[in-house]
Amino acid sequence: MSLLVNHMRSSVQLAVLASVLCGILGLFSWVPKVFYIVYVNENYLIFHSACEIICISIALAMFIVVWYGWPQTKNSRDLVIAMFFLAVGLLDLAHLLSYKGMPDFITANNGNKAALFWIISRLLAGAGLLAAVYIPRRSKNPAFHRLYLLSVTLVTAFVSIALVIAFEQSLPPMFIPGQGITLGKVVLEYLTVLLNLLAVYLYGHRNSAHKAVYLLRVGLIFSMVAGVAFTLYSDVYDSINLLGHIYKIAAYYCVLRALLQTSFLCPYIRIARLNRALRAMVSKNMTLYKDTKDSERILKQAFIQLGATLASKHDLDGMLQQVVSATGTVFQCEHVYLALVKDKILEIVAYISSFKPPDKISPENSFMGKVYLEKKPLVVDRLSLYPDWMIDAVRRAGLKSMVGAPIRHNGDVIGVLEIFSRKEKNFTTHDAQFLSVFSHQAGEAIKNARAYETTVESFEELSLLYDIVKELAMQKSPAAILTGIADKLYNLFAANGVVAFIMHHRDDGIHTEPVFANGLEQKEINHLQHIFSDSKMTWPWSGLSNIDADTAYESERGLITMSVLLSRRLNILPLLASGKLQGLIVLAWNDPLQEIPPGKELVLITIASQTAIGLERAYLYDHFQAMALTDPLTRLANRRQFEIVLGREISRTINYHRPLSLVMFDIDFFKKVNDTWGHLAGDAILQRMGVLIKENFRQTDMTARYGGEEFAAVLPETCLAEAVQLAETFRKIIENAKFEVDQTVIEITISLGVATFESSSTWSDPKTELIDAADQALYHAKQQGRNRVECHKPQDGKIG
Repeated sequence: MSLLVNHMRSSVQLAVLASVLCGILGLFSWVPKVFYIVYVNENYLIFHSACEIICISIALAMFIVVWYGWPQTKNSRDLVIAMFFLAVGLLDLAHLLSYKGMPDFITANNGNKAALFWIISRLLAGAGLLAAVYIPRRSKNPAFHRLYLLSVTLVTAFVSIALVIAFEQSLPPMFIPGQGITLGKVVLEYLTVLLNLLAVYLYGHRNSAHKAVYLLRVGLIFSMVAGVAFTLYSDVYDSINLLGHIYKIAAYYCVLRALLQTSFLCPYIRIARLNRALRAMVSKNMTLYKDTKDSERILKQAFIQLGATLASKHDLDGMLQQVVSATGTVFQCEHVYLALVKDKILEIVAYISSFKPPDKISPENSFMGKVYLEKKPLVVDRLSLYPDWMIDAVRRAGLKSMVGAPIRHNGDVIGVLEIFSRKEKNFTTHDAQFLSVFSHQAGEAIKNARAYETTVESFEELSLLYDIVKELAMQKSPAAILTGIADKLYNLFAANGVVAFIMHHRDDGIHTEPVFANGLEQKEINHLQHIFSDSKMTWPWSGLSNIDADTAYESERGLITMSVLLSRRLNILPLLASGKLQGLIVLAWNDPLQEIPPGKELVLITIASQTAIGLERAYLYDHFQAMALTDPLTRLANRRQFEIVLGREISRTINYHRPLSLVMFDIDFFKKVNDTWGHLAGDAILQRMGVLIKENFRQTDMTARYGGEEFAAVLPETCLAEAVQLAETFRKIIENAKFEVDQTVIEITISLGVATFESSSTWSDPKTELIDAADQALYHAKQQGRNRVECHKPQDGKIG
């Protein structure tokens, strides 16, 4: 009713305003001698310019107001109006600059040119206000984005100005000198009036009571009457035309006021309302805080006592009774019942009440059963409405309302906790949520008790497995460690298949190597090896290949279950140490529903931890051993390993009467290489030499970098003649080889000395004397011109 009254009131006010404005306009026609004036050209030009500048300023203000208010309001309707009036302002500026008496605006100014800009501006203003009626205030259409609309507006305005300037003579004339405005301009002016009149009606039909809408309708009335004035003047410089400009200023001002209302005042009004709402909310929260402050102490004490009991006891019945007592204390209820599900029957295992409840309750037709079956809290305001569901203990105690909550363990509902009151409607949904906290404590008590029982039962088994894993971890070979552990797990859990992988961390990712398998086909092993390799293949444990030290402790506890091998089910145990994946043990089951029995987590944690540590220690041992016996530049054996192997081979020669030869050789003029091409070039040549030595000596031979550019080769079971032949062959290979350093080919030759030790030799220190003999032969080769092989002949002690 109030909306209808407001609509009627605003319509009457607008009608009165239109009548007054038209009446003022009529006075100029009815009493021309008093009101009608034709101004001097210069004076009118000043009045006209001032009016147009005011209109242009107001149009620009509309754009600025909406532009900066849009991020808060997102008002698409206001944005469209502002863009239309920005274009109108630009056209009004073109009209002002084209007016007769103003300096020429690009082309010669005249009345028709100014009239063309004028009528386009008037049509745009009317069409924009009318089009805004049908635009929603908040639109997600990208076409209503402000940057997009601004671009379209500027392009439209400047194109219109350019068309009028370029094609003025081709456009229909709006003003003819000596005749005045044309019929076409009058028709377009009245079209603008009709657009404004239609917009007044549509805005009033949509929301006439809103202040911003009312201001828009007032502006449209001013614009409509101004359009009438622009068709009635008989002289361009008369007072009727000037009055039309004043009405136009009023119309623009009303539109600006409307946009200020929606783009600035409305957001601030909403903020003020939100502020008042927040103040009321704070006041309400303070009241609630004061109401609950007294009960906080009781609740805190109950939880402290309950937590201490759950942490210190392993007796399930005692812990559940403590949960019931704490629930009664907090809710101040004398009747609390806790039941667990056994064989689909609810058995009450703990309670406080003046009446003993039955031992077992059927899930059908009972409050506990409804909570259990629906798996959600239940609040009953009047128990009397469900007489068939009430047990005798509840009926005798005169209880009238209840609330119950399910007890969960590992996601399943295993019981119900419920409390009763002698009052109707004594519980709310908030009480049901709060009771769920105590039911959660009951679930934790059950979990702790069962975990303790499982731990006690498997302690001997755990100790045995721990000792076995600890003993296996002392082995030096990673493959032997992993083989032993995988075999133990395979037998322990009676799996249908097992495979163990060692993880090799290389520059291009992780590469897996199967070291033990049983019960799996080779294609299955290959498939798993492909999946577990850290390449572009996606596998669920790629994050385990490189884990931060802070998170490694938690990650290594995980047992991953999945199905990869057709219908087989897999249990994958990652072995992590120091944040790095050392290996994987995969147990396979033919039955997809079968897996490692629950409760074996502690056993697997111990096995995984100790195995990973053993693997890491074995890797480190192999690594440091290789570092101690290998030359880092050439990857050949170093001098220490050379002397160890040479001593062992001399012992074999003495025991088995087999000849042993030694070749000592170095690079000719190597200092010249370093001096000419630099030490980096020298290192490159030494590396290349190491590769050629490995490729061209026999697998039974032991090659080493003896020191600097000098190398040695131990040739077991090789006589002097064979050794000389091998040395000569290798000398030719080096002589013909290409040693390229930075696209420069460096020619390299070597000198070689060969010596042989036999069991019949009379050397007192065979190892030292064999090295000296080969070294003397090498020295003789240097003296004889280099790039040659010389040998030491033990029978006469001469070098030849």
